Amino acid sequence: MLDERLDRSGEARLTQRQADCIARVAQGLSSKEIARELGISPSTVDNHIASAMHQFGFANRNAVARWYLEYRESMAAAETVQGDRPDQPQSNSKSYFRVRIPTIGGIRNSLSLKERLFAIVQVMIVSTMVASTLISFVLGLIFFLKLSKVAV
Repeated sequence: MLDERLDRSGEARLTQRQADCIARVAQGLSSKEIARELGISPSTVDNHIASAMHQFGFANRNAVARWYLEYRESMAAAETVQGDRPDQPQSNSKSYFRVRIPTIGGIRNSLSLKERLFAIVQVMIVSTMVASTLISFVLGLIFFLKLSKVAV
C-alpha cells in the first residue's frame, strides 16, 4: 500500500498500484504472486513496475524495490522525529539545508534538479571555507616562524 507520506512529500509520484506492486516486489514476490494478490494480470504487474522503473530511472525491479523500502524507512524516521516534538508544527516544505548524498554503488539519486544544484552549492561553500581556513593556518604558521627567527 502507498503511504500517505509519499504523496505529501512531492518527491515520489507513484500511483497506488505501482506502490502496491513495488512493495510486494520488495517482499520477494514474483509477478504472478503479486497479480494473484491484487486481482490483476501478471503483465499488468510488470507494466506497473516497469513504469515506476522508467519514471525514477532504475535498471531493474529489485533496485526500485530497494529504493521504495529505503524511502519508506527514511520517511518513517522523519515522522518519528517530528512526532517526538508535538509543540512544533509539522511543515510540508522541504528542508534544503540537509544534504542527501546518494549511496555509493546503490540506486540512482532521486533528488530534483533544484535539490541537486543546492547540494552542489553547499559543497562549494563548505569546500571554500575549508580551503580558506587551511590557507589562513599555513600563512599564520609561516608568519609565526618568521617572527620567531627575527626574535632570535
